[in-house]
Amino acid sequence: MASNLNPANAVTASRFLTLPPFLWAVDQGHYQLACVLLLVCGVLDLFDGAVARLFRCQTPFGAVFDAIADGVCYGFAIVVLTAYGRVPLVPVLVIVGLGLVNTGLRWLYARRAGRTVNYQSHAMERLVAFAAYLGGFGTLGFQVDYFFWTFTALMVVVVIHDAKRLALDPVPAAAPLAAPELDDDVGASSPAGVGDRVERTAEVAP
Repeated sequence: MASNLNPANAVTASRFLTLPPFLWAVDQGHYQLACVLLLVCGVLDLFDGAVARLFRCQTPFGAVFDAIADGVCYGFAIVVLTAYGRVPLVPVLVIVGLGLVNTGLRWLYARRAGRTVNYQSHAMERLVAFAAYLGGFGTLGFQVDYFFWTFTALMVVVVIHDAKRLALDPVPAAAPLAAPELDDDVGASSPAGVGDRVERTAEVAP
């Protein structure tokens, strides 16, 4: 199995470098620049899976690290926008709370599986893609209340949907990592690295 110190995880980690300048841009009122930095963060998310396939370095940790980076980056952006009054507080509190619940359920799932594993939820993957756009809408002030409350409602449904399978349903046996491919068509056509996250995950939901 490939080492966790690999190019794909380096790309994933590089997403954190966009967070300090994002905070600075929002603080200085440079909202277009802040939106560009969110876009860069999303583009890097598209490439980590392609890099993992190119260098044949898919690992279970890489899939989990990718999911953690999504939560940290998009969560940070939303919290910063809330602190600066760009987005409404109540839905953000609900979103952050549900995110913590989902994190706890995923930790429980990994404990039940007895291994490092990223629970694959197609609904949550698409919601994470929505979160990437959510930060942009909040930064640029585009229909903020509508999109944040819509996201909140969808997240309630998805977390409830996933909770039973994470906490109660039998854990399937570990599936082999996907064979490395040099073709980058998968993921390039999907928002916020959804396709790449599927390529890098080591767990296939029933």
